[in-house]
Amino acid sequence: MNVEFLNYRDVPLLEQDTEFPAPQSVRDVRDQVGKADAVWVVSPEYNGSYPAVLKNLLDWLSRPLVAFDRETPTVIAGKPVTVSSIAGSTEGKFVRQNLSTLFLYIRMNPMEGTGTGLIVLAEAWGTGILNLTDEHKEALKKQVKEFLEFIK
Repeated sequence: MNVEFLNYRDVPLLEQDTEFPAPQSVRDVRDQVGKADAVWVVSPEYNGSYPAVLKNLLDWLSRPLVAFDRETPTVIAGKPVTVSSIAGSTEGKFVRQNLSTLFLYIRMNPMEGTGTGLIVLAEAWGTGILNLTDEHKEALKKQVKEFLEFIK
């Protein structure tokens, strides 16, 4: 198994007026996601939902690859996906629910359930260092196992 992290920092805001030709940063992330067997989204919860930058990325990935041709496949249509979140007391419940709905809308293939949610330990808010508890690690190991089964 090979895991890659997607750097989408340089992906510009999606505007239909400048969508074609796609900027190089968009072509790069499309290429990386297109080659992947599956996608695992890990997101914080911002005001009960996903960050705008993540929504922007998913918007770009869900768009047609050929100008004005809605019949061409997108790089994420049918792509297996799961989600995890680490947040406050909600364990990212709302971002995971919202992403699960979005995944269906953009025709991804979400693993059953709403993924794994973890609570940020209090000291992490002040130190910026995330330490996972044994319980967190076990929950993620379980999700890894289930996701690998799902994408077989």
